[in-house]
Amino acid sequence: SSGINAEWPLRPGLLALLLAPLLVVFTDQSCAEYIIVERWSNGWKGHLMIPVPKATISWRLDATFDNRILAGDFWAGQKIWKGDKKSVTVLGNDWSAKQKAGSVFKLGFTVNYNEHGPGVDFSTLEITLCWLDGSGCSTCNVLDTECTGAFIAAEAADETTRTGTIQIMPSQCYSKMPNITLSFSDVIFSGITVPADFSSDCAGDSCVVSSERGLEVNEELQFNVGFPAGVMVLGVVFEGEDLCDVQPELFEEPTLAPTLQPEPTEEVLPTEESEFPNGCARYEIDSTWPNGWKAFLHIPIEKDTVRWRIDAEFNKPVQAADWWAGLPEVWSPTRSSVTILGKDWSARQAAGTVFHTGFTANHAEGDNVYIKNMRLKLCWAEGGKCTVCDIVKEACSSGLTLSSTATGESNKMDGVISKTITRCENDMSPITLEFDRPLKRLIVPRGRYVAECSERVCVVSTARPMRVKTGDELRIKTTAVFHHEKGALVGLKYGSEDICHEK
Repeated sequence: SSGINAEWPLRPGLLALLLAPLLVVFTDQSCAEYIIVERWSNGWKGHLMIPVPKATISWRLDATFDNRILAGDFWAGQKIWKGDKKSVTVLGNDWSAKQKAGSVFKLGFTVNYNEHGPGVDFSTLEITLCWLDGSGCSTCNVLDTECTGAFIAAEAADETTRTGTIQIMPSQCYSKMPNITLSFSDVIFSGITVPADFSSDCAGDSCVVSSERGLEVNEELQFNVGFPAGVMVLGVVFEGEDLCDVQPELFEEPTLAPTLQPEPTEEVLPTEESEFPNGCARYEIDSTWPNGWKAFLHIPIEKDTVRWRIDAEFNKPVQAADWWAGLPEVWSPTRSSVTILGKDWSARQAAGTVFHTGFTANHAEGDNVYIKNMRLKLCWAEGGKCTVCDIVKEACSSGLTLSSTATGESNKMDGVISKTITRCENDMSPITLEFDRPLKRLIVPRGRYVAECSERVCVVSTARPMRVKTGDELRIKTTAVFHHEKGALVGLKYGSEDICHEK
């Protein structure tokens, strides 16, 4: 039956004290020796030998059984049973509550169960000692059970040493392995052994294992440890979590397979396309011939200029070129790049005008020569500051695979961003796309990614964190929608890594 099974009278005040919330310090190590003195067909008699480091004012025992018992008798305390007869709390009597520092308190008991039913044993057994000096209470487990899941015990190497394997499956990546704390059933005086790329530092009954190695998502970390015979591993703590009795599980990653076709979004009303869609200047090829071409440059002038500069890079050497404005011309030894310094009559241009200039270029007949990159620098008469922009920027040769649009619309460009992940990340790095003209929007798979665009630049990020690991193949389908004619992708970065022109 439930209630207090009293053999001695218990003062109400003491009962209230023992059942009230306590300031308790929990430890994983055993704090008492559990001895089975005698067994019979339906029960046993046992002793708990409890060392007392400080004088006590009270004690408490909490026990649970794996099956229902018929009767239990604890000889030095008052028993409070739960109705199912599977758990009991024993409170120290007046005469036994106070134990002297340095003594060993012997607590005896008997347990009986149904002879024709299942056997019975303790599931948990905890002792709480409360100190006479008012410093609180300490609770510890009498029944030590060795860690499983994160620890796999091996057969004893010899009479003095045990070995086992620590195994952990991280659900995120780390550039450096977090420390792993191992707790043992006894003090580790001589330390433990770990592999060469690990180190350990032991104090009391715990050891901290560290390493400089990194960890990937779902990378199974395994290493062997050696420790004294007769000692058990009671805890394996990784990132604040005790992994004993936890089987390593794969972290379910969002699939990195090619994403579904981007879904349509609400239409944005078109705007009139600027004469200078790249936000810098307009490069216009006027005429061509077998070994050359003539081109115009139309440069809008926002403020009065004091000088200007153009840096142009060709894909192949140019035999001869004539720039109609700007001196001097400085060519590279290979004649594949040139710098034109506007320091002559053309240096000063008036605000609100368009500076019209151009050039002719001649090359070896049969070669396919074009300008890869052309950068403009304008310096203002007032304040002495300068601004830099790209008139021509070479289209990306890698990172984006283009495909024809299903509708054949001239203002849309479909593609797939491709990237092989080279380092573990707890979230995909933002992907920055730069086009040679403004676009209305960039459509990406809804629910997994989001895209934010401003003028010619769009940034793609994840809708929720998506861990990626080394070797993953990232593929994101996109549709770029321009105001008028579709443009070209001239910049592509994964985080700070330029993947526009990867070799």
